[in-house]
Amino acid sequence: MPMKKLKGPDGRLLTRAEVAEIFQVSPSTVTRWAEAGKLPSVKTLGGHRRYEAKAVIALAQNLMKEEASMENALFDVPSMYADHHVIAVRQALLALAGVEDVLASSAWQQVQVMYDPSAVSPEGIGQALEQAGYSVGNGQLPSGPSAGPKAKDPAWDALGVRVTETHQADLKMSGEFRMY
Repeated sequence: MPMKKLKGPDGRLLTRAEVAEIFQVSPSTVTRWAEAGKLPSVKTLGGHRRYEAKAVIALAQNLMKEEASMENALFDVPSMYADHHVIAVRQALLALAGVEDVLASSAWQQVQVMYDPSAVSPEGIGQALEQAGYSVGNGQLPSGPSAGPKAKDPAWDALGVRVTETHQADLKMSGEFRMY
């Protein structure tokens, strides 16, 4: 995470914009951190938040330590071909201690996991995928007549033409947000 260096004495109070610039995040993120208790703040008489430079430096050091200790692993999951599979894989892996983030793609049939190597290993993550019913592939494309980048489940061909239709009751209950 690129961060700017602080200028001035450690007792200096920083504005929300200055803290946001240091961490390269939006000012609203700084406010969320303060409201969540991650970054202590004081309020001025006008109601504006100010952040002590020492606390900002401490948070920056903690974030850099966390980021440095995390590792990424990429898994091929050939049986993950729809959104409900992505949700199931994310739920199974986020339940593991040490897993920080899970990026799953049903289009690429891959899962990228950010994890703490002191808490969980790639083998443990692979076992969790297996227990959830998703076998981990070996990085090869599927073989057969429908192989290639646009490979699909052969069972779909048995059904013939696939047609989807939105039920009118669902449209009526969906509200006005569809218009925007």
